[in-house]
Amino acid sequence: MGGSIPPQAAMKTIYDKLNPDILASINEDKEKYPLSTKSLINSLERASDWSELRICEISSIITHSHESFLTLSHRDILWGDKFLTNE
Repeated sequence: MGGSIPPQAAMKTIYDKLNPDILASINEDKEKYPLSTKSLINSLERASDWSELRICEISSIITHSHESFLTLSHRDILWGDKFLTNE
């Protein structure tokens, strides 16, 4: 009876949970900043929870999303509120 897990039941990664606007902004940077963007995407695909991200990865999300640190709340940085969908 050991079948595979249906795709909808598989655990989503942070990459899967990103707000579509943030994801689009990161993907737009692939050509201009290929190494840092690829590294960020790899990190986002490995993490399933915002708390698994390192400070440098959160900083990279902010940089590639082109958000200003001045417009972010502590909840955005600690819990990813501005960057993640509510799914």
